[in-house]
Amino acid sequence: MTVLEQPIQVPISKLTHPMFDAHGINVQMLHLERTDPLLNGNKPFKLFPNIELARSLGYQTMLSFGGAWSNHIHALAEAGRRFGFSTIGVIRGDDGERPTQTLNFARSCGMTLLPVSRLDYRRRHTAEFIENLKLRFGDFYLIPEGGANQTGVTGCKMLASVIQRSLNGSAIDEIVLACGTGTTLAGLTVGLSEINWVNAPHVRGIAVLKGAGFLRGEIKGWLDLISPTDLADCWTLETEYHCGGYARFPASLMRFISEFEARNPIVVDPVYTAKALLAVYQRVEQGLHQQGASILLIHTGGLQGRQQA
Repeated sequence: MTVLEQPIQVPISKLTHPMFDAHGINVQMLHLERTDPLLNGNKPFKLFPNIELARSLGYQTMLSFGGAWSNHIHALAEAGRRFGFSTIGVIRGDDGERPTQTLNFARSCGMTLLPVSRLDYRRRHTAEFIENLKLRFGDFYLIPEGGANQTGVTGCKMLASVIQRSLNGSAIDEIVLACGTGTTLAGLTVGLSEINWVNAPHVRGIAVLKGAGFLRGEIKGWLDLISPTDLADCWTLETEYHCGGYARFPASLMRFISEFEARNPIVVDPVYTAKALLAVYQRVEQGLHQQGASILLIHTGGLQGRQQA
């Protein structure tokens, strides 16, 4: 297996709305959710390089963290099944006892699930916590929650060339994507700086966490680590479009999703892509884009969560 198994080209569709026409804004969507029935969205860009590294280091088991509806846990379980690894999912709080579709699927892939208290889950970054996991399960390759490590960031650099090929010469001014950890945004920003793209688009991340200002420091840290150039002007993180916080679905958001899906033959997840999409609509409505601007929104997957909404 190589990272070349990641998609070379991805479908793009034009989003329709009278407001876009009124403001002269072209909005398109990059459909990462359509690249594979199970391993899709932005997860392969983070996971596949980690899997390659784990295999090269001789590991047979991978361990990571997440909640009961985690897209990351879902993807890791499938990746383990598909590529011959044992997998362990440490599940936040008492979530691991709840029969969600995600956890049922993970078990069906052979993933061992370990529910831990929310207090213990907060300790997941400590050496003592990791050592106790090794005493229980033996040695394993550790992937942080959401695939947020340097290897994952580096893997997301490939998304830049995928976007460029998928656009097939069309120019865009801005790429918008939802952000949980900032890993994909950081990798994409570096990737855009490294390919031959005249007037590369600005990257705008939409934080789905409440109080996510800390992510700016996380993203800057990744950029400083893997890029030799200053990319401060190449990206922006917006923190006011979280709709109340992570995995919060106010009635206004659900109405927006229903109206969008009635107008466009596209299904979106309410945790990530729907909030990024809503941010695009609100920013266009507020006149924050020049007339004639072209925006590409990345659909980062997560539709498995719709099966248990």
